[in-house]
Amino acid sequence: MKRFFFFVISFFVLPVIMPVIVSADTIKEVKVSQFGFAAEDSTKFVKAAIGSGADRIVFDKQGGPWIVTPIQLRSNLEVVLEEGVEVLAKAGEFQALGDCLFHAPNVKNLKIIGKGKGATLRMRKADYHTDAYKKSEWRHGISIRSAENVVIENVSIVASGGDGIYVGVASRGVPCKNTVIKNVICDDNNRQGISVISADNLLIEDCVLKNTIGTPPAAGIDFEPNGPSEQLTNCVMRRCVVENNHGDGIVYYLPNLLKSDKPVSLRLEQCTVKSGSQHALRFITRDTAENTLKGTFDIVDCKFENCKNGGISIYQKAADGVAISFKNVEVNNCGTVETTAPIRCDAGNLDNFGNITFDNVKVKDEQDRRALKLANAVMPPKNITGKITVERNGKTEVLQINDDWFAREYPNMCKYVPTVKLLPEHFSSIIKPRKDGSSVSVPAIWHRNQGTYWIYAEKGTQISFAAAMRKIGRIDLSAADGTLTFPSGAVKKFKMPVEKAQRFDYEIAAEETGVYVLQIDVKSHAVRLLECNQSLAFPAQELHLISSVCKLYLNVPADTKEFGIRVRGDGLEAVSAEIFAPSGQSVWKQGTISDSAQFERSSAEGSIAGVWVIDIKRPEKLVFEDFFITILGVPPLLSPVPL
Repeated sequence: MKRFFFFVISFFVLPVIMPVIVSADTIKEVKVSQFGFAAEDSTKFVKAAIGSGADRIVFDKQGGPWIVTPIQLRSNLEVVLEEGVEVLAKAGEFQALGDCLFHAPNVKNLKIIGKGKGATLRMRKADYHTDAYKKSEWRHGISIRSAENVVIENVSIVASGGDGIYVGVASRGVPCKNTVIKNVICDDNNRQGISVISADNLLIEDCVLKNTIGTPPAAGIDFEPNGPSEQLTNCVMRRCVVENNHGDGIVYYLPNLLKSDKPVSLRLEQCTVKSGSQHALRFITRDTAENTLKGTFDIVDCKFENCKNGGISIYQKAADGVAISFKNVEVNNCGTVETTAPIRCDAGNLDNFGNITFDNVKVKDEQDRRALKLANAVMPPKNITGKITVERNGKTEVLQINDDWFAREYPNMCKYVPTVKLLPEHFSSIIKPRKDGSSVSVPAIWHRNQGTYWIYAEKGTQISFAAAMRKIGRIDLSAADGTLTFPSGAVKKFKMPVEKAQRFDYEIAAEETGVYVLQIDVKSHAVRLLECNQSLAFPAQELHLISSVCKLYLNVPADTKEFGIRVRGDGLEAVSAEIFAPSGQSVWKQGTISDSAQFERSSAEGSIAGVWVIDIKRPEKLVFEDFFITILGVPPLLSPVPL
């Protein structure tokens, strides 16, 4: 097939010939410079090359970088960067929160290929942290969403305002399919080297993910679906190096998949994670009794070394959930902080933690501590087995991990006290309804991520409250989503704006008698109630608070046979707690709680009915930030004011 061109020649100014392509369906390859090059901005020439219909466009070597504003790619396209070519984000541009250097939603058959050495996509991360830009974590280097048959190979993606590569969703329920990321360097990106939100058949091979710092999680790579319609199936990382990241090296954060019907299938093979500020590998599901994530996760021939907060961390994963297998894995000098460990298995708030195999795992550690630490377990774990060889101070010890090992190492686990399902009718039997309608100040009790409050009101009265937000971490506050659910199930939605963060007042008529459930979602930040004119209580199936010196009041009903109060910190973050009986006597005190500690009392030990007080203070050691309180054996409702 022949190619046809029309040429327009300027006899007066331009000594070059500029081709305008007419029969685009016949063109196999064009160089971007055929359409032009401008040192200050080549965006229109790049867009013209993409729009030409050519199968392949080539960023050819010029006297400087190809400076562009956001570029959207299309299907059936190969983008080639010649050796040494740099595509650079234009200064002062990329102002929108989601502006990406290369963006490819809903595309098929796309390749982004670097030739030789030094092909680079570079953004201007430092600029995006100045006051000239609205704060954002979504200015990615390459963003592919609901894409199919994508190859990204032999390029460096540097200093993005978000992730080096984002593998996400443009159409609900449609993952990225058949994606290959090979021989790629992600360096100095803002949020992650790579984020994987939803993928089916993903291969990440021979890549380097390093120096991520800016916006949390700041991981080398983060597998983190946003909802149950997404998936992580046949996702493989092979021969990758993950190093010197401010967050975790490799993290799988999967709570949002709990209601998915697609089991995960994950594999790490011949990967090295080193010199990170957090954990080398972290796996989090937050399984519950109602929802348990299924699938497999195989870690084979991998090495984790010199990561500050630990080597391997597995959190709240049920024994009937994802089967995790470690084979030929080394964990060297990981976890330099007192409460960490080379391998940490954290049951969280789960009674049936387990289903982990250690096959020829080696731990090199200079500290005198457990190589495998079981944290927050109230029941013995299930089906955690294998062999771990520990080298410490010139000595070698082989640990045969099984039920007997856990029984010997953890003989004093918390006693199992069942939880009680919280029902609206529990409120009036535990918390005395207020009648006068005057506002009562609420102590400074800060709820993390989301505040949930039960408010009892009678029909014909007014419900009024005031709330405040507090910034936690580097992410800026944004408007909080609030809901007030009526006793009948009707929902009233509202917004808590940022400009009202110090005090937001809300009032509504109580159209029904009963318990109203107030929820305020502040994402990663903290929220508190300043005052409320009706009776108020905190549900405490697992109450998540932050930096709150306070007293909480628990009314134990007269017919109670046994109850428990579980308090836990969050690894490197701790809390101090003291418990007072209805008589006023101090009956339990812990100065530094980083893992679970549990107070239990039964009626066989004497009368237990009445109001118990949980006195929360700063820990004697470690940092006072996130902590959790769980009430067992009685309806889990806590009052912030004396009963």
